[in-house]
Amino acid sequence: MDEQELLRLKPELDRFLDQFTPLFGRSENDGHARRFVQGLLRGGDRRNSENIAEATNGGPVRSLQAFVAPGVWSDRALLSDVRQAVVDALTDPDAVLNVDETGFPKKGTKSVGVQRQYSGTLGRVDNCQIGVFANYASSRGHAVVDRRWYLPEEWVEDGPRCQDAGVPEGVVFRTQPELAREMIADAIAAGVPFRWVGGDSVYGDNPTFVQGVRRLGKWYVLDIACDTQVWTRQPEVIPADQRPKPPRGRRPTKPRVEGARRRVDEVIADLPATAWRRVVVGDGTKGPRVYEYAEATVWFREDERPGPPERLLARRSLSQEPEVTYHRSNAPADVGREKLAEVRGRRWTIEEDFQIGKGECGLDEYETRGWVGWHHHTALSMLALAFLVLQKHRLGEKRAPDDRSRSAGSPHAPVGRSGMERGGDPEVVPLATREESAGGRQPSKTTRRSRLTSLVG
Repeated sequence: MDEQELLRLKPELDRFLDQFTPLFGRSENDGHARRFVQGLLRGGDRRNSENIAEATNGGPVRSLQAFVAPGVWSDRALLSDVRQAVVDALTDPDAVLNVDETGFPKKGTKSVGVQRQYSGTLGRVDNCQIGVFANYASSRGHAVVDRRWYLPEEWVEDGPRCQDAGVPEGVVFRTQPELAREMIADAIAAGVPFRWVGGDSVYGDNPTFVQGVRRLGKWYVLDIACDTQVWTRQPEVIPADQRPKPPRGRRPTKPRVEGARRRVDEVIADLPATAWRRVVVGDGTKGPRVYEYAEATVWFREDERPGPPERLLARRSLSQEPEVTYHRSNAPADVGREKLAEVRGRRWTIEEDFQIGKGECGLDEYETRGWVGWHHHTALSMLALAFLVLQKHRLGEKRAPDDRSRSAGSPHAPVGRSGMERGGDPEVVPLATREESAGGRQPSKTTRRSRLTSLVG
């Protein structure tokens, strides 16, 4: 954001930040917070404390660094209020809470949680840190509302290393799905209205995470790997105490499940052509975004036993070489396939939040090695992102009647915007030939400035 844009929005930014003033304690901390958020939104080559202090006349650099790194204020309290502000504006009982992780490339070995590990952001194993995030996606908009730091097991077992990085005592190793489940449980405890949980195969292929979401009373649409094994008929379970004792060896201690499992890609491949239905999931740069969907009822393995019946969903692109992705859902049978497609379609919102958070709000531009510094920086970055999202929502409300009057297939529909942003559900349409569907592609990437303009109008 350039100086003129920031100056134009400063009155709204000041009013927005007023509600968070008590969370920073001392008055000088409130001033530091305001300058830091302005610096994050202002952009520049590198949004670290030194550059922000210089750009915003923020006084001594060390004072701003002390506010971000060892500063005595609660990032958890701040994020709780940020989440509430987002939910108050975008509230929807049918909303989706998406969970996903993102990587932060980092050199050296001292920064908290850094090690060689796989990062989907980088698309490879590299030296990086990992954060797990949750975003709130409703028909009114979307924003990141929570995050957790992934501390690898190697770090947790190295007490002196954790102490040097400022990791609090009592922090134990938690997998990324466990951290995601914690955020879902926290949102429920805080009264956040949502019905659905979305996530990629890191979460969909984790039985403990899936069971946890079910126990929390939420429906999910989660990605799964193509080689995931399932039963296509409810298998018979023979309890351990009913299994015959073998001639030699010990008596069985685990139940036996009768019936062979199959890969989900094989299950879907055997479905007849009539099982596929075409669904419009939004607007793309070359027309409606259209996919073909098919589904089947299957049983996944959980805790040595089959879980409850679930819906296996497959999404197929309409390109010359179709790409098929696989998903699982516990939604009841009376929830239409087009609704599942809509929920799955909202997965892109957390990816967009990562792009905007890093590109416009400096989410990944921290220069601190410690636990507290990372948590403070990301909380302030999420505060800046919430401001942009709520500005978009405020401006969008004035245009909402015109937007809602346009269908996904209307020639006057705005190009490059998803139907879910306008609150529209996907539309089921008859199947056509692949030649007729060549235009149904994903929107192209936009520049940083165009993304910002779309956020603040």
